[in-house]
Amino acid sequence: MRLEDCFEKGLLRRRRPDPLKARRAVEIARLDLDRAKRLMDKEFHMESTLFCYTGMFHAARALLFKDGIFERSHVCVIEYLNEHYVKNHILGVNHLSWLDSMRIDRHEALYGLEVREVSREDAEESLRRASEFVEVIEDKLKDDE
Repeated sequence: MRLEDCFEKGLLRRRRPDPLKARRAVEIARLDLDRAKRLMDKEFHMESTLFCYTGMFHAARALLFKDGIFERSHVCVIEYLNEHYVKNHILGVNHLSWLDSMRIDRHEALYGLEVREVSREDAEESLRRASEFVEVIEDKLKDDE
């Protein structure tokens, strides 16, 4: 889906920028990463990776709130970040790739019919990537204050 389609279909909407919601979204992202770590420590690796994605998604939403964009689609968040943050070299293409890959994994875990095991190593890598993603976004938001 193209970014223009996201706006035309109402999956992304322009509103007034909301720095309070942006800060709150980052706080939620941090809480999700903490949950992911605790779940991983208890050997709930799949659940840990789900919270890693959720944390990344909330951090991504923080950028949208800052820009006055409200979302109704995970895919459209990725399209928006690509157009406004990756192409402007604010986020790396690897960050967007991690987010999209984890989005697909989350979708399969929640809605797919395949049983999928996640190793501790995979959960640790997800947590590492999610933590870096959230940190980059936190730094960007601090730079804009």
